[in-house]
Amino acid sequence: MRRKFLKYIFFLLVILVAVIVAIGIGVWNKPHENIKDAVAIKTGAEALYQSLSDKTSQAKSMYVNKVVAVTGKVVRVMKNQQEHQVVFLQSGVNGGSVNCTMEENIENIKEGDTLTLKGICIGYSGEDDEMGLRGDVFLVRCYRS
Repeated sequence: MRRKFLKYIFFLLVILVAVIVAIGIGVWNKPHENIKDAVAIKTGAEALYQSLSDKTSQAKSMYVNKVVAVTGKVVRVMKNQQEHQVVFLQSGVNGGSVNCTMEENIENIKEGDTLTLKGICIGYSGEDDEMGLRGDVFLVRCYRS
């Protein structure tokens, strides 16, 4: 009787491992979302920043991990360590911005230009209340919209 029970447990473990491996393979091979052609949630940089900096679960569920088209005034343009262009849009809050890491470089943009950029919003981060530092809202895989 005990031997039959052990065989049953072993069989269930094999099935469980097979299911986990199948899910892992499916997630690993999932194609990237086409950001350029995706339908995006449209908002302004200041509104997006304000919503996410309030840290409400409603704002997170509305924007985080979603394709967002954000319109705002360029505050700064730079390159990150991977040589991707990063565009900072004005948030309306001193020290905070909407940080957009571009998939393709945009030529001839300068501070003060108004742009609409479309990318995946990954949330709000970096705030330090003790030091008085504001955080940023981050978008990745961005394209000019």
